[in-house]
Amino acid sequence: MIQIPFDPNVHLGPITLAWHGIFTAVGIFFGVWLPLRLLRGKISEEDGWAVATWGVVGGIIGARLVHVIDQWQYYVANPLQIFFIWTGGIAIWGAAIGGVLGGYIAAVRRGVPIGYGADAAAPGIALGFAIGRIGDIINGEHHATPCTPPEGICVGFTHPDTLGQAGPVHLVVAYDMIWDLSAVALTLWLRRFIGRWPDGVIFWIWALHYAVGRFFLGFLRIGDPTYAFGLRQDQTIALLVFAGAVTVLFRLATRTGAQTRTFAV
Repeated sequence: MIQIPFDPNVHLGPITLAWHGIFTAVGIFFGVWLPLRLLRGKISEEDGWAVATWGVVGGIIGARLVHVIDQWQYYVANPLQIFFIWTGGIAIWGAAIGGVLGGYIAAVRRGVPIGYGADAAAPGIALGFAIGRIGDIINGEHHATPCTPPEGICVGFTHPDTLGQAGPVHLVVAYDMIWDLSAVALTLWLRRFIGRWPDGVIFWIWALHYAVGRFFLGFLRIGDPTYAFGLRQDQTIALLVFAGAVTVLFRLATRTGAQTRTFAV
């Protein structure tokens, strides 16, 4: 068993910062930087920053909203806590959905090509998620099922203030991070062939890839409420996203006159 001894917080005099929050901020930074880098010279810098800004705002709102829905009984009893986002409590699916919607609305209003922009956003979203998971690993968030070596990465959290389990348990957030990094590699590789298929294909391939990972990794997580057929919230959303991604990819692959771009990458 690997022991994880880290303090979940950084203490700077009277200021205390959670590693989760720090790496969430770093993830947002690189999640914005990469798409803007990929779109440099293709759209105006002003348009790029406008779409990115509203994507971040939408992501924050969506992340909190989905978490509140997931823990509805608590927030019904403590409604003011809904607005105390700095105390923790976000859902990564909410960040994905809210961020995409926020960016989509901004892109439509500014005339940015939707599919092409989404294809550039996909590796950035995956990279941001992967970086954010580092904070989850340090903090010990998202409890997991017991683990027996060598069936996985088996860990135990030992710091007195940790949120994690004594273990040995699966380090499921690390599995999630690895899955996200594979999505970064996949989407960047697919961009080498951009122009050979309709705009938006790379984004929906990312959505399908992420949904598959979250569905199966959900079986290694515990402590969250279940929904239909005993599935957790993230697994239920993953099934819906998977179905939507398959449907859209089929339509993009079969429709005639699909819009493509020939920008150099």
